Amino acid sequence: MSKMNGIDVNMLGSLAEKYKKNPEDAITNFASTVKWKDGFYSEAEVGDYKPVPIDEPEWLSGTGKGPNPVELLLSALGACVGVGFIATASGMGIKVNSLDVDVTGEIDLNVFFGLKEGNSGFDEINVRFNVDSDADEAQVEKLIAKAIEISPVRNTIERNVKVTSMYTLHKTMNT
Repeated sequence: MSKMNGIDVNMLGSLAEKYKKNPEDAITNFASTVKWKDGFYSEAEVGDYKPVPIDEPEWLSGTGKGPNPVELLLSALGACVGVGFIATASGMGIKVNSLDVDVTGEIDLNVFFGLKEGNSGFDEINVRFNVDSDADEAQVEKLIAKAIEISPVRNTIERNVKVTSMYTLHKTMNT
């Protein structure tokens, strides 16, 4: 069984063995550069991929050219737990016919606008897995638990991660 659910299971197994022998090889850097374009519109540049548009909806003074930052955060979480679900299912030899991950959360914009004190982010995020598979309920529950457990995005969101900032100031000369 080399491919299961479109995943090269042998490749993942080889990587796991490599990392077991050389744990330092598993430390991986990821990066994104977000370039402001106009108004609330920006583009995220990630690797050699087409830039990802980021904007706010028109009702929030954006132009609606792309998802907003918090929607991308929810999407990143959904995609990440989806990867964990498919990787785990594939490793267990469980066929998945379809998987949708719905991720929702509520933000109080009163805090963002400084109208009241509190958390300007999500207090709770809800993840719902919609699974079509030959797996039984116990297996699906185990797959979901594992996907949540191993998700780098979920683990980042749920703990107090230090975010550092720095800047480079460029002055444009008007002539």
